[in-house]
Formats: sequence, C-alpha cells, structure tokens
Amino acid sequence: MTTSRQPVVRDAVLAALEGALRAPSEHNTQPWRWTLLPDRLELAVDPHRRLPFTDERGEGVLLACGAALHHLRVGLAARGWTPVVRLDREGPPQRRVAEVAWEPADAVPDDARRQAAAIDRRRTDRRRFAAETIDPGVLDELALVARTFGAALHVVGGHARRALVDAMRDAALLQLDRPGYTAELQRWTHRYAGGADGIPHSARLAEPHLYDDLVLRWFPGGGLHQPPGGADHADVSTLIVLTVDGDDTASVVRAGEAMSAVLLEATAHGLAATPITQVLEVDETRDRVQALTGGHPVVVLRVGRPVPEAPEPPRTPRRDLVSVLVDRSAEPDEQDAR
Repeated sequence: MTTSRQPVVRDAVLAALEGALRAPSEHNTQPWRWTLLPDRLELAVDPHRRLPFTDERGEGVLLACGAALHHLRVGLAARGWTPVVRLDREGPPQRRVAEVAWEPADAVPDDARRQAAAIDRRRTDRRRFAAETIDPGVLDELALVARTFGAALHVVGGHARRALVDAMRDAALLQLDRPGYTAELQRWTHRYAGGADGIPHSARLAEPHLYDDLVLRWFPGGGLHQPPGGADHADVSTLIVLTVDGDDTASVVRAGEAMSAVLLEATAHGLAATPITQVLEVDETRDRVQALTGGHPVVVLRVGRPVPEAPEPPRTPRRDLVSVLVDRSAEPDEQDAR
C-alpha cells in the first residue's frame, strides 16, 4: 500500500466499518470488536456480549461476527477495494476470528453495489407477511449467494415444515425452564436509555408472534403493531434452514457471512426476513432440525413479502464506531517487526 493511497484506503475502510455496524446479531448484542492496523483489520468476539443462557454453544456470537464481516466485505467492494479475508480455524471465542486486508479492484461487482445499497434498508421484521409466495427463481438466487460462503439453503415445506414448527414450539417451552434465560431476555429487551443495543420497545411486537402454525420467540412489552389486513392477509412466509458442513469456528463465521449475504440479497428483492435461532439453542430440537436437513444448522430464516400497507419497521440502535474499534493504524506493526 503506497503512502499516497493510505488516506484513501483509511476513508474507505472506516466507511465500510460504519456499514458493518448494521449487521444483525441475536438480541442486537453486537458482539464484535475490530482492530485497525496499518494494512489490515482484525475481527474478534467481544466475550462480554455473549448470551450465556441463550447461546450456550457460543455459535450466536460467531454467526453475528460473520454477518459483520460480510457487511464489511460488501462495503469495501462497493468502494473499489477487493477484501482479502483469512479466517482463524479454531481457538477460544474471545480471540481473533478473522483478519481482512484489501487490494485495489479493477471494477465494482454488481452484487456488491446491490447488497451495499440494501445494508441500510435491511430490517429484522417480526410482523405478519403478505399472502404472496416467493418466486422460485428468487429462492434459487438466495441459495446461490449462500453457496458462495460454503453454506446450503434448505427450503422447508410439507411434512418437513410441520416437523420444524413443532420443534420451534417445543424449543420455546423448554427454554423457559432454563435457569437464567428469562432474566437474560429481560436484560436485553429493557436496556438503559441511550445504550444503543438490545431490542427496543419499537421493534418488539405488542401482540404474540402467532402465524397459523408458526410461533416465534416472544419478546415482552413491545410497541410494534401488526400491519393492517388481519385474517384476510394470512402469513405464507417461507421457512429456510441454513446449514454448513462443520461446527468449527471458521465454518460458523462463514455461515454468518452466508446469512448476511442471503438477508441483503432478500432485501434487494423487496423481501422481509426474520432470522430465527431459538430452535437451535436447545439440544433436543437442534438435533431434530439437523435430522431434517442433514447439515449442521446455524439459523432458520423466515422470508416473505411485506404487507403492502405496512410501514417500514424502525431501525434498531447500533453502537458507534468508537465503541467497537481500536485504532492502531499509526503504530508499528508487530507482525512486520518480526
């Protein structure tokens, strides 16, 4: 990297990091830490933001870091830089999980433009969706972007869907009996004013999450109302299970990248989506989902068309860049010194 390019690169990297802040995470915990070095970024899990009673396996924080990593990829590519990513295969969850360098690109890929434009528009929407099925060609496109990151999408219908929603209902009941779970849910749905994390009142439904056979995780005390239409607009959302081949650190981080790519691509197609992990947080129900798909399941996605009359869901808060970034770009690089 030449000296003349350093300010240009820094501006692009910081702008891409701002976009990465919008990545989804369970309960909006935002469990990522970035370190900016002279020629690369390092990404690590913030262990203090893990949900120990909800995310006992520790996969949720890796999934979120993978989503933030993909948002960064998209932001860099949209600004004319090719990200060069190296994932750490194993290690304790508090260590670095990835590093990202960059090279000047000859052109901006079309998918990077499209997905970068979707970052600010993407929302987790827990409301009822419209009575309109998704074009199979769009589902094929979502599966294609998932495969780019080594993941597979399984569209679940018929008997498999009934088995999945039964597992989701059982997980919701079993998790209520887990010590610490309810208190943890309360903590992340009733944050301090100005905390810039957690699930705010405006993003939690005021009514139970019941859509025919489908029950979503209940977040108490919400102020978000269902769109107009009532029973005349039955929810016909598509359920998709995203799986990977392994459960090592790198595989789950890449799964987070795949989830991000699918969510941004869905947003670009005008779809709404709800990431669902509760059914995978209980050993018994996760095993049942794995039996349905064959791969290692990391997230279920509820995808559909938003109700036309529905207002856009409000943005959930995010911490600012200063809170998640350690800037060491002006310091000597220890790796180069060696």
